[in-house]
Amino acid sequence: MRGQNLEKVAVSDLVVAANRLKTRLTPTPLTSSQLLNIALGGEVFLKLESLQPTGSYKIRGAYNKCCHLKESLGEEVSIITASSGNHGLACAYAAKLLGMEAKVYVPVTTPQIKKDNIRALGADLVEVGNTYDESFICACEEAEKSDNLYYVHPVSDIDVVAAQGTIGLEILGQLDDVQQVIIPLGGGGLSSGIAFAIKNLKPEVEVISVMPEGSDVYLKSRQAGRLVTIENPHSIADAVVRKCGEEYLFPYIEEYVDEIVTVKEERMKEAIKAAALYGKVTLEGAGAMPLAAVLEDKTLLDQKTVLICSGGNIDLGLLKECISK
Repeated sequence: MRGQNLEKVAVSDLVVAANRLKTRLTPTPLTSSQLLNIALGGEVFLKLESLQPTGSYKIRGAYNKCCHLKESLGEEVSIITASSGNHGLACAYAAKLLGMEAKVYVPVTTPQIKKDNIRALGADLVEVGNTYDESFICACEEAEKSDNLYYVHPVSDIDVVAAQGTIGLEILGQLDDVQQVIIPLGGGGLSSGIAFAIKNLKPEVEVISVMPEGSDVYLKSRQAGRLVTIENPHSIADAVVRKCGEEYLFPYIEEYVDEIVTVKEERMKEAIKAAALYGKVTLEGAGAMPLAAVLEDKTLLDQKTVLICSGGNIDLGLLKECISK
């Protein structure tokens, strides 16, 4: 696919990505809330990617990829992508920063706040299908027909994985005695990048990835020993709903992620509420999954633990529902 790079990631790629990102982004905070710790009965550290300019970690991969495309192809390059919302928002923001045109395909079911913000940043928004996979197919078809659109893949690309891996670099610099990192898992770019960084630089750290029970394709793939497809994936964590995993990323997940666990929908809602009331942090469903795993006792807090709060672009109606429970 034009624009996509499926070369193997190296630690040096993370360093290049970090140097690009520091021109526009500052490291996100790693905080610990005493009120949340009391509620949980143990200490956790929150890596607040929800405080990125676009409300999620996705700006790292989008900006790094767009920079690479512009450096290698020149000023007139334009991009196209498909997204469940956060990646599209990140691409729109990166394109605006770099003076590029962007076209973003999203499912019709994407939360309205994400669609509105993508349009506000100047991208051409196309709504099609009910899942990310359907939007992805349509975006790929247009990219193949075009002579000047370069595809920015949301997860399967060396520049994207390397950029997400800079979160791991930041964690190791902010908490040098970290023992456990818990990461949301959807398409696989975030888990692959962070796990790759941490396992290459501090392999004794335990890496756990979390998926919704209704969209657990990588867990089922691990159990089957190969990539599988699941029917009718569903979750309030719209950012991580996927029918199938990524061939490029599955080997990284299998090599570097120690354990994959799932969480229930109700536990995610409880985590969204706990994050808001005790942690004073607004999280979307995917961003709350690591905390949900703690609430569901899928992981113990007997180690110094970092939760990746991947995003905070939650639909207002869902936030109200969670808070009122």
